[in-house]
Amino acid sequence: MEISENIQKENLTVLEKQTIQSFINDLYAEPGFSDVSPQDLSRLTKIPMKSLRGVLGSLVQKGYVSIAEHPNGKDMDTECDIVYLDESFYYLHPTWSN
Repeated sequence: MEISENIQKENLTVLEKQTIQSFINDLYAEPGFSDVSPQDLSRLTKIPMKSLRGVLGSLVQKGYVSIAEHPNGKDMDTECDIVYLDESFYYLHPTWSN
């Protein structure tokens, strides 16, 4: 996977860059919307969930993303958590930056 120039410039590890790029590539709707789960990111990046949890934890600490329980919560059968891109990093998204 090719990492965008904007993401390359960020002070992130290789796995963090790969995860952010995959995440941003999967954000298809209006700014602020996400339906991307950690499980989706694991499938997209091929990073095992055990490792991806650490990568996401680091990205949360650095302020790039937040993770929230899906609005339907525990009523859903699968994948309740949703990953959101922090508004201060919308410039990394090719269309949200406008």
